[in-house]
Formats: sequence, structure tokens, C-alpha cells
Amino acid sequence: MKINKQFVLSIALLIFLSISAKAQENVSQFLNGSLKDANILGKAYLEPFGKSLGTSLNSGWFTSAKPHKLGGFDITFTVATTIPPSSAKTFDVNKLKLDYWKLQTPTDNIAQTVTGAKETGPTLVPQNPLLPGTMDLPKGAGLKFIPAPIIQAGIGLPFNTELDFRYLPKIDINQVGSISLWGFGIKNEFKEFIPGFKAIPFNLSAFFGYTKLKSSFDISAPQPDASKDQTLDISTSGYTAKLLISKSIPVLTVYAGVGYNKSTTDVKLKGEYSIPNYTVSSAKDPISLDFSNSGMNANVGMRIKLAIIAFNFDYTFGSYKLFNAGVGINFR
Repeated sequence: MKINKQFVLSIALLIFLSISAKAQENVSQFLNGSLKDANILGKAYLEPFGKSLGTSLNSGWFTSAKPHKLGGFDITFTVATTIPPSSAKTFDVNKLKLDYWKLQTPTDNIAQTVTGAKETGPTLVPQNPLLPGTMDLPKGAGLKFIPAPIIQAGIGLPFNTELDFRYLPKIDINQVGSISLWGFGIKNEFKEFIPGFKAIPFNLSAFFGYTKLKSSFDISAPQPDASKDQTLDISTSGYTAKLLISKSIPVLTVYAGVGYNKSTTDVKLKGEYSIPNYTVSSAKDPISLDFSNSGMNANVGMRIKLAIIAFNFDYTFGSYKLFNAGVGINFR
């Protein structure tokens, strides 16, 4: 069991390894001036990550519009890789309406997000010249993509219906944090119940899926004098509703889906923190951010099935483009 947990955790942490170190350092760095500005800057900096993670978790649910036959099942491992748009790599400080800070050089107003270049951003100085401090906005982490590995299973039910599950029990790792995930989906080939539609030479189904991910990173471990309760908590939930279509020939299935997605990611800095350069010396749970992403999207893909082993690849169109690749065991 210990080996299995370490294996699953190593996969799941790929979601956050590229960003957690940067987020741990830079989100707390924004606590330099006022809490209001810290939340505004933190949201602008992390927004591409929040939207990318939600987009990834809403994907990878299906590789065919045809549900399993009664008692049929699959167990599939997929990796959803979201690519933030170029417009998400920077943000304009002038548009943030900061309270404590202003730009030291008004024309130097473009800062990096967490997906941006590894270049130090503009320097901020207090709007009130009697107040102390300066702050250089952080570098980007150069994240060109954000992966989200997912393991799920599906089983065939009566009435041309399939039920899908995603589940990762809460796993804790000392001085790093914890992660858990669950989700469910349902697919129904409704054309079987519409007179005349049964003769259509392809599969046509409706699908709904919901996913919830929770994680918590310990950000006080590298700081011996810090509070032991300092954590960066990330919670993401999302749902998708789609119309699916697919066509199968021996070995190959071509599939597509179009519908509506919505996701919400919450990022919270929990614990007691000192606040330099301001009227208070410390604050508890100082940062709370939320990122929402919604809209129509479409994906196309293919599945190659060799005996009971299936490989799939698909591409999702949208403002946050996404590639999905997977392998699994597929029976009936």
C-alpha cells in the first residue's frame, strides 16, 4: 500500500510541482503593503493557473459516444495538458486599482503572471510618500503548459447508460501537503429512444460530469521561525455538459463533443503572517482568491483499441487550448 500511495502521489503532484514552489514564494511576497493589494496582485498573478486547472479537470471524460454494454467497464489513465493563451502571460498593473502601491515608473506597467517569462516585474512604491517600502513584482515561472493526471473508471448500466467515477483518496506527505480528488459522470445514448434515430450510422449521446480537487501545501516547512499552520490551499471544482458523437470501425473510433464547461478554483493563504510596511503587524488567513472559467467548447479525438487495451488522444478548442492523452483497459 505504501508503494501504491507513493506512486499515485507522485503522479498527482505533477499538477502542482511546477507552480507550487513559485506560488509559495510569491503569494506570500504580496503581503507587503496592504491586504487589499495583496489579494488584487495575487489574483492577477495566479489567474492563468486557476483557469487552466479548472479546464483540465473538466476534460478526459470520454473516448466514445457509445456507452459500455451492461456490465462492461474501463479503467483509464489520462493526462490533460492545458496551454494558457499568450494574453494570460502578463497583466497591466495600471488596471488593478491598487490602494497602497503605485508604479515607480508609470510607463513600466506590464508584469508577469505565473505562466509568464522569468523576468522581474515593475517596481511599486507607496502612493503616500510618507509610508515606507518598495516591492518588485515577481518573475513568471515560464509555465508553457499545466498538466492534470486523472485516473477514472466507467461501467455500463441498463438503458444505454454508462456511469463514470474519478477518485483519489486524501494522501498526505510530510512537509509537502495533501491532495484528494473525486468526480462522477453519466452518459446516455438517447438516440436509441427516438423513433427513426436508431438507423443513424453513428453513436449520439448526452454527457454530464463533475470533478472536485482539494490540495494543501505546507509553506512554513522551509522557514523554522514561521507558524506551523501556514499553508497554501487550492480547491477546484468543475462541471461539463456535452453532446457526444462517435463512429467506430475495427480498431479505430473517431469521436467529438460540444457543450458547456464551468469551473471555479479557490486559492487561500492560511495561517498567521507578518505584514511589513503597513499599519498592522500581522494577519490571519490574509489571502483568498477565486478564479472562474466558463463557456462553450468543443473537442475532437481518436481511440485505438487493441484487444482490451485502448489508447486515446484528443484536442479541445477554446480560449484555453487542451491536449488529452490516455491509456486504459476497455471491456465491452
